[in-house]
Amino acid sequence: MRQVFVVTMILALLASMTQKAGAHHAMEYIELESYQTAKKGEYVFHLHYDYMVDDSGNPHLDHWELTPGLSIGITDRLMFDLHTHFAKFGSDHLVDPDPAYEPLGPSPFMEAVAGCLQFRLTEGWPLDFALAAGFELPFDRAKKLLGSEDYVYSGALLFGRGFQEHGNVTFNLCYEAEGDEDAFMWGAGIKTPLTADSHGISAGIEIMGLFEDAVDNWSILPGVYFPLGTRNLILKTGIETGKSGGADIMRANLTLMCLF
Repeated sequence: MRQVFVVTMILALLASMTQKAGAHHAMEYIELESYQTAKKGEYVFHLHYDYMVDDSGNPHLDHWELTPGLSIGITDRLMFDLHTHFAKFGSDHLVDPDPAYEPLGPSPFMEAVAGCLQFRLTEGWPLDFALAAGFELPFDRAKKLLGSEDYVYSGALLFGRGFQEHGNVTFNLCYEAEGDEDAFMWGAGIKTPLTADSHGISAGIEIMGLFEDAVDNWSILPGVYFPLGTRNLILKTGIETGKSGGADIMRANLTLMCLF
C-alpha cells in the first residue's frame, strides 16, 4: 500500500505542473455517481486504490484493486468513461481451491475492463437528473479463477442539486445484472467545503445499500477531498463500513482525479 501511495503522489505532482485553470470537477464523490459531467472536449483522468475487507471474520477474503480510467466529455451533457481493474484477491475468492495459491491467493492480475455512458437530461431544475448505462467485461484470468463468466450490465437514474458554491447533494437509483443474477441499489450523498474557501478542502458522506435484504446490505462512506494546488486536481480519501450479505465489511479508498 505504501508503494501505491507514493506512485499516486508522484502522479499528482507531475499532473499539477501541466494543469490549466478550469471548471469545477465533474465527479463529486468517491463511490456514488453525480449529476455533473465533463464538458465537451474536457477529459478527466482518475486513479483509484481500494483495499477491501469483504468479511472481517475471514482475512482470506481481503483484496485490493487499482483502477485507472479516463472520462471524456463528448458534448456538454454527454460523457463516456472507460476504466480497468488491476486486482489482487484472497484465496477464498477462488471458485476452485488450489493449494498452489494458499494462503495468499494468486498474484495480482487484470480483472476486467468497464465503461459507462452518462447523459444529463435536465439543466437548471430544482433537482436535475441524468441517466447512466454501464458494462463490465471480465478477462480470461478472472473467468478462470473467480468464475466471472458473465458480462455485467448496469443502469442508473441520478439526481443532483448544488447549493451555495461547490456544495452538492446526489441520489442514485441503480440496477445491475450479471447473468441470471440482478440487484436494485440506492445511494445518497452530500458534500460541502469545510472552510470559507469554497475551493478548499471539502468533506462528504455517502450512504448506499440494496433494496432487497436491506438490513444485511448497506454501507456508509465518509470522505475528505483535497485540492492539490489547483482546482483541476483533487485527492479524495475515505473509509467505508457496513454489511454485505450479513458480513461486516470495510474499504479504504484513495482517489486521484485530474481534469484537463
